[in-house]
Amino acid sequence: MAHAAMPKLSKLERKLQKKITKSQRTLLKHDGIETSDKATKILCVNNAGLDVGVSYDEVADIFSPLGEVEEIIMLPKKPYAFVCYEDIDAAERAAEKLNGLDLPQTPSRTQTATLYIFFVSKVPSGLSPSLERPPGLFVFEDFISEEEERLFLSAVDWETLTNERGELKHRQVKHFGFEFKYGVNDVDADDPLPQGIPQVCSAFLERTRATGHISHYPDQLTVNRYQPGQGIPSHIDTGPAFEDGIMSLSLGSQVLMDFYHPDGRQLSVLLPPRSLLIMTGESRYVWSHGITPRKSDIIPSDEGNLNVVPRGVRTSFTFRKIIHPMERRQREAEQRSGNKPTLPESSMEAETLESQHVHKVYEEIASHFSGTRHSPWPKIAEFLLKQPQGSVMADIGCGNGKYLGINKSIYQIGSDRSMKLMEICRQRGFQAFVGDVLSLPLRSDSLDVCLCIAVIHHLSTEERRIHAISELMRILRPGGQALVYVWAMEQEINKVKSKYLKEKVFDEGNCVENSSTNSCEQAKEDNSVHSRTDNSEYSKSDKCDISSELKPQKQQSVDKKELAVHKNRTHFQQQDLLVPWQLKGQSGPEKQVFHRFYHVFQSGELERICGQVSGCEVLNSYYDQGNWAVVLQKI
Repeated sequence: MAHAAMPKLSKLERKLQKKITKSQRTLLKHDGIETSDKATKILCVNNAGLDVGVSYDEVADIFSPLGEVEEIIMLPKKPYAFVCYEDIDAAERAAEKLNGLDLPQTPSRTQTATLYIFFVSKVPSGLSPSLERPPGLFVFEDFISEEEERLFLSAVDWETLTNERGELKHRQVKHFGFEFKYGVNDVDADDPLPQGIPQVCSAFLERTRATGHISHYPDQLTVNRYQPGQGIPSHIDTGPAFEDGIMSLSLGSQVLMDFYHPDGRQLSVLLPPRSLLIMTGESRYVWSHGITPRKSDIIPSDEGNLNVVPRGVRTSFTFRKIIHPMERRQREAEQRSGNKPTLPESSMEAETLESQHVHKVYEEIASHFSGTRHSPWPKIAEFLLKQPQGSVMADIGCGNGKYLGINKSIYQIGSDRSMKLMEICRQRGFQAFVGDVLSLPLRSDSLDVCLCIAVIHHLSTEERRIHAISELMRILRPGGQALVYVWAMEQEINKVKSKYLKEKVFDEGNCVENSSTNSCEQAKEDNSVHSRTDNSEYSKSDKCDISSELKPQKQQSVDKKELAVHKNRTHFQQQDLLVPWQLKGQSGPEKQVFHRFYHVFQSGELERICGQVSGCEVLNSYYDQGNWAVVLQKI
């Protein structure tokens, strides 16, 4: 019996099929999207994404008439969208009727967009659970019963609200034991809340000890309630504030939690209802975590099919053990108990070092520090004045805000880790907030330009420095630019000394000889701006003659991991060090000297770590008065 011949495709149909096949190959190669010959309820629609200039409403208007649409998922900077139907028949109708449809030009779309549609069997990371998990992360499904779930949910009274609870943009939140203060990302151990962790949690907490991953009994609880479509920005729970081992119990609905490594890796972990998540070690201190705002998740079935599972109201109970101030001080003292502080070997050690030798120091010296920061540096001012009118700019690590008023035609906001410096900014009439460069509370793809001046050299591991660059790239829109300055190891280029080495004596009215007024943060900035020599700037395309005595010398009888205290106004002998700052007007045996941690960058190092950040392009790099600088663009 002869088989029925397949209908011959027309020329237009063959051309369309070629385009669809090309789209499938491209999306498989770049985003890991696998297609299916078998009809599914999930369609990938190429050329219907945000990157093409297609809006959510446009996609809904096109696909909704052909069946009940459960979800439309549009990812930032992607040319495609996913349309999820309630039944396969509707998906098949849409694929048949809409394949090859041309969307006309609009003000946001400069050319016609042709839709290429196909069924999928695998979606990109972030939309569906990953096969692996971050190291140190554990998930226990069905850790509590449905009855316990009801008791937990009834223990939180959302009707009688207090100022302590707070209304956050993306969710509702309530604290027990101690309030987590989002403005400073910390708790005040001296100000406990009237209500401790509810008694209903006691039996559950005892069972968590049996997992073998929790060694401390929690005393702080944060309860978050998420409506469908709500999420939480990516973040790392404050290291010095809490012990290792943070637990989160998911109630009411499943959700995908996204984990991001500083090197650009992303993993998504499914948290079913009544599951317990425990973050320890690397997953706690290195990977940031968050929840993408969506109304559904795409979850594979046991048979291998993809199912669209709507999110319901989800309530999370996050349990932590706070580190009390005395214990913090004791741990910091133990770290300082040797001859010198040591270079950290873990994220927790890095947090502790930076807390003691960066954050706390700036709180102590904020007023004196601000008094030494006057005039903007010409190259930085030039960069700001080039920005188009109406641009949105953030100065990350803005200090006293000296760069916030340079270009009056752009919208600008400042951020700094120091609360006291932020108060000085506000007194000067600038908009500024307390924020950490490693976890910025700013929306992704929201800024046209960023400054990050004299910040990244305060981070004590390369992993954290790379993470900071990735945070700058995250908040920039595609095409947006960032200017980054760091202190240079090389303080003499082509036999010309930097201002830092030249200045041996200072006017007591501006600073004292022991102050750590490095060349990235000159106390006598007026001189550094107006008296620059022709050789004060060095482009990477030029040859560099670095004197042999500038190269790091082998340290004698000193542990390589120990941090030496640098002698001001001298060549650097190592990259990781402590630089002294003496408060103005103090002298003699009672003088108070603070030590700030610095990692000074060698030639090419800043460009190298920027090259490890996905979507980051180095447009320009140069040497400016003892600092390495790069202009970055998000691609």
